Amino acid sequence: MMEWDIGKFKRLFPNLYREIFEMPTIYDHFEICQSDEEALEIIEYFERKGEISKEEAEYLRSNLPRFLFGKRKRGDYARRGLID
Repeated sequence: MMEWDIGKFKRLFPNLYREIFEMPTIYDHFEICQSDEEALEIIEYFERKGEISKEEAEYLRSNLPRFLFGKRKRGDYARRGLID
């Protein structure tokens, strides 16, 4: 089995590193949503979990980042209905 230095891996494959080791942000979730209702659910969830502050949640509610909506499609598992 080949072992990698994590710093070297991060430099060579920054996007892959981010996908594997970093948690998705609220903005990553906005890229999947298709409507304002979905975006509001995402904001409520992140606020309830404490991952965004009340002030940030209020800002996002009043200024939904619609330019991010629909940029990504759900993964193969979600498309096939394999994930709840």
